[in-house]
Amino acid sequence: MEITKTKILTGQQEEQIDKLWNQEYPIKLANRFRLLLDGAQDYNHYIIEDAKKNIIGWAVDFVKENETRFSIIVASESKGKGLGSLLIEKLKEENKEFYGWVIDHDRDIKQNGEPYLTPIPFYIKNGFKILSEIRIESEMISAVKIKWTTKF
Repeated sequence: MEITKTKILTGQQEEQIDKLWNQEYPIKLANRFRLLLDGAQDYNHYIIEDAKKNIIGWAVDFVKENETRFSIIVASESKGKGLGSLLIEKLKEENKEFYGWVIDHDRDIKQNGEPYLTPIPFYIKNGFKILSEIRIESEMISAVKIKWTTKF
């Protein structure tokens, strides 16, 4: 699969990512895709499309509060095919260190009524350190900070 890197999303790409965001993340985080980059600087989008040009995987890296952060989504029907790891590897190529916030429990529900399963095992498998002492706790989200850094 090919990853396309872009600084600016087309209107159609933005709509597709917003829809993917709302399908894959918990209901509590619905319609927050466009807020993710508020106050962010120097961001890059990484997109994987299927043969029909539908976005099935997306990642972004950006600078916020003097650190590089990221977010990633893979469509449910495309999970287990290595797309998430492919996107993470691309982020690792582009950044020496980056951080993210990850829901670390299975109590949230997605739009389709299914539970949102924590991706923590995926991040551990991909070499991230879980910073368990750094958390966000609010009505909207309960999450832990994660970090990846190059070994060199």
